[in-house]
Amino acid sequence: MNTFFAVTTVALSYLCLLLVANEAFATEDDARELQMDTLQAVSGTVGDLVYQGETFAQKYSGATPAPLFRYERRVRTTPTGLEATHLTRDTAKQMVVTESAQFNTHYRLQRFAVDNRQLDYRGSVKVSSDGRRLNYRLNDRGTVSTAEESISLPAVSGPSLFGFILAHEQELAAGKTIQVRFIVMKEKQTYGLDIRQESATDGQVVYAITASSWLVRPLLSTMRATFDRTHKNWVRYEGRVPPMQTIAGKLADLDARVEYTAVAAPYR
Repeated sequence: MNTFFAVTTVALSYLCLLLVANEAFATEDDARELQMDTLQAVSGTVGDLVYQGETFAQKYSGATPAPLFRYERRVRTTPTGLEATHLTRDTAKQMVVTESAQFNTHYRLQRFAVDNRQLDYRGSVKVSSDGRRLNYRLNDRGTVSTAEESISLPAVSGPSLFGFILAHEQELAAGKTIQVRFIVMKEKQTYGLDIRQESATDGQVVYAITASSWLVRPLLSTMRATFDRTHKNWVRYEGRVPPMQTIAGKLADLDARVEYTAVAAPYR
């Protein structure tokens, strides 16, 4: 990918793949709309850089922890709103997880796609126009499956969650707890989350996110996201993240601390 021609060809191939995926949800290409090798070469094609993040393990050994992953949020304008893409790379700068969400200007989710190289699955979900029905398509290690889910609460995903919170910041500031359904692509279903404002000090607001189900709550620690009202951007997230960490040669869930560096404000 050292020549202009090669990079341009890769970029055009990726854009064409996205167009095909949007037109034909049920095709095999749709389950592969996020090609990591392509994105690694031309990540700028998926939108403007909003922020970069360094992902650390909450529990670590040693005095100076090093980030396990680095990721970036890129956003582009679409005919129906916005599309946000999260690109996560490991310490060797190889892409490990890509997530992309399409939503309207109020962060109401329209479509969500994941390509997870660590666990070798990729999939997408289309949200009905009324937001009450989700249609999944998953390719898990070569096995393709579909599912449909009916929901009565707003659906959110990793790339759309923070925007959803900001779209409801006045309600949260008034003490309201907002319930959502968070998409877990590998399981082709959603899980309930409760969002509330935990504190507001010196211009920084902390939002707490907990599992709605008492059965799930012991398995998923409270997540916290800190927003800087002065600079209109997120500064920190603490909780479960999509990439997994390697412990004793095996992949394990990662409860992380992510520190953000804003590139463009305000957040979108």
